[in-house]
Formats: sequence, structure tokens, C-alpha cells
Amino acid sequence: MKRLALIAITLSLILGFVTGCTDKDTQQTQLDPNLPVIAMSDLVKNAEQYTGKTITVTGRFGGMCADGEDFYFKDKLDLIEVIPPANGLPDDVILGTPLKVQGVVMVRGKHEEEGEEHHEEGGEPEPEVKIQATVIQTNRT
Repeated sequence: MKRLALIAITLSLILGFVTGCTDKDTQQTQLDPNLPVIAMSDLVKNAEQYTGKTITVTGRFGGMCADGEDFYFKDKLDLIEVIPPANGLPDDVILGTPLKVQGVVMVRGKHEEEGEEHHEEGGEPEPEVKIQATVIQTNRT
């Protein structure tokens, strides 16, 4: 009886892993070519103009945030934070990987006092602009 239960659990786990991998591969979302491509410098300078809008921005993977869920996205000296979509990052992303990110722009609230900076656990200032990503693609040419 124990042996039968162990076999059933093992088969369930294998089926779960196979199904999970297949779903991620077949449900990869494509970039919408009709959405505007915004330079990251323009996005950072004019964040309020883009708040709530869905855009595409290009840059490089700058590493995971301290919370382990979001990541830093940078272009030259500009830095924003990206909340990945449910299917996560592409599998081949490493530090410095060029990416295209499409999603909704959010700006951190202005409820903080003037001059006060919000810092992550590591002591770095948190970016003012975030994107709730719907699509992330590598941008290698």
C-alpha cells in the first residue's frame, strides 16, 4: 500500500513538472508593436506623463532587487524597477542582458517629505519609476 502511494506521488510530481514547463513555453506573450517605445531617460524625466500608460522601454538587466521578486532595469545612468509578469523572466537572462520590457508605468507616491529618500535594505535609493511588466523579451541582435 505504501509503495502504491509512493508511486502515485512520484508520478504526480513528474506530471506537474512536465506540465509546468510546457505551459510556460507555449504561453509566451509577444510584444505589441503598436505601443510606443520610450527612451528610459525620457521615462525617468517625465514619469508623470506616462503614469498608467502601457509602453515599451529598452535597457539592460541590472540585477534582482532586495525583495527577490522585482529587478532593476537600467540604461546608461537611468534606473527603474520592473515587476515581472506571472511567467517571470526569460531563462537566459544574466546581469547586463539587453531586454525589451512592455508594461504599465507606475510612479512611487509623493507622500514622503521633501528631501527624504526611500532606501532598500542594501542602502541604495529606490527608483521613482516602476513598470508592471506584461512582456519581457531579450533584445539580442
